[in-house]
Amino acid sequence: MGNRLRLAAILCAFWWIPAQADEPASQETVQSDISTREIYIQSNFAGIEIVIFGSVDFSHTPSPDEGDYDVITVVRSPAEPLVVRQKKRVSGIWVNRAGRTFQEVPGFYAVLATRPFKAIAPEETLRTLGIGFSNLDFGKTDRDDAKEAAFRSAVIRLKQDQNLFQEHDDGVSFLGRSLFRASVDLPVNVPIGRYTTDVYLFRDGKLISKNESTLEVSQAGFERAVSLVARNHPFVYGLVAVVIAVVVGLFGWVMFRRE
Repeated sequence: MGNRLRLAAILCAFWWIPAQADEPASQETVQSDISTREIYIQSNFAGIEIVIFGSVDFSHTPSPDEGDYDVITVVRSPAEPLVVRQKKRVSGIWVNRAGRTFQEVPGFYAVLATRPFKAIAPEETLRTLGIGFSNLDFGKTDRDDAKEAAFRSAVIRLKQDQNLFQEHDDGVSFLGRSLFRASVDLPVNVPIGRYTTDVYLFRDGKLISKNESTLEVSQAGFERAVSLVARNHPFVYGLVAVVIAVVVGLFGWVMFRRE
């Protein structure tokens, strides 16, 4: 009886060992967060830097010097319609000519990566994820020609000049086997709204994990009160604006009138 029990124990041990060896390795996942989740804009707002940080769970990187992973971070504000017009000089005067309306243009868009985007993933993957200026979807338009591309390029150029479109292919840094960080500058003219921060983890050109967080940018103080009145009570806002203009005009006339 004792021999039978020992034999059964040995067979169970041999059955358990290969079963344990056949278990798949844990899938790497990316975890991330933002240094602040709320930004309030007041009259003294001069821009702010936000830090995006995270880690790779179940990292297979043997040492900090051997990087097996790439990270791309995208910070995007809500999209809104935007009209862009071409200016032309007529009789010495610059006038608006033909234009295009793009229905979904992000007010703010920043993309940062550990290295050049095309070295991280195929163009098709970048296009599907909307990573990079060339892969931004501005919504449907009624045309698709060379002029359309010119207007699109103009939108991107103008947004870049305002620091509202940012692209850095060395903006994400690994601090060890799994920790990484990136920083994004929000300019003084940053639009309000709920932002999304998407963090993509790549290995060997393939997307293996994604993490998303949100950031709220809103007005505060007197600016918020004025914005709420203008949005919810436009008639009252217009009436008050006219009254203030009249009062200021009369005050200036009284102060600077000549006898």
